[in-house]
Amino acid sequence: MDDRTGVLLSLAQAMARQSQTDPLPHRLCRSATLVLGADGGAITIAYSSEDRVTLCVTDGSAARLEDLQDVLGEGPGHTAYRTGTQVLAIVGAGDARWPQFDASASEAFGKLGVHAIPIRPDHRTLGVLTCHLPPANELLLSPRMVQFLADAVGVALLRDPEAHETETDDYRSPWASRSRIHQATGMVVAQLGIDTGDALVLLRAHAFAQGTALDDIAEAVVGRVLDLSGIDSGSAGS
Repeated sequence: MDDRTGVLLSLAQAMARQSQTDPLPHRLCRSATLVLGADGGAITIAYSSEDRVTLCVTDGSAARLEDLQDVLGEGPGHTAYRTGTQVLAIVGAGDARWPQFDASASEAFGKLGVHAIPIRPDHRTLGVLTCHLPPANELLLSPRMVQFLADAVGVALLRDPEAHETETDDYRSPWASRSRIHQATGMVVAQLGIDTGDALVLLRAHAFAQGTALDDIAEAVVGRVLDLSGIDSGSAGS
């Protein structure tokens, strides 16, 4: 898979399978991990600062990997956050870049592949999406689409850039008050069986993918040019 619409479709379908009672970061993390074909993952923001927060982990292994990097102050996540580039670590291979991390993680897991992807929704690194899988396995997306997925997750985590008001309720923000976006949101809810919050998240991600306004994406959904369920082959901006 090497197209933005296809990646977002896979993300939407994965989110539709998540429990709607779980927090958004958890649903996004699990869904992105599934799309990448990884065994587990984590999203951590402000990775190397005192404000570092791990928003979610999918499993105990992901939690342990994040904890080791936090305690040791080194690892692929730190490097990805600092450099803004994707980093691959093969735990247990004696990686000299992070000797303490490699030794500790190897003791905990044996050999393991760890991918650290910077989350850059606005060209600044917000955090890192870290995922793990057997070292012989590869992620299901190309590096370019891996980065796009991580950035789209970042867009979903952030408040929409068009909403400059101080309101905290998405449904009172200027962009969400427009009738077409409300209508498009309802259609996405019907297409995927998800709640309105997740439907808005996916509309934002599509706007990010196409480099266009939310109104344009809403118009495409309402006009049945864009169907997030994947039934239709059309897409906005193509």
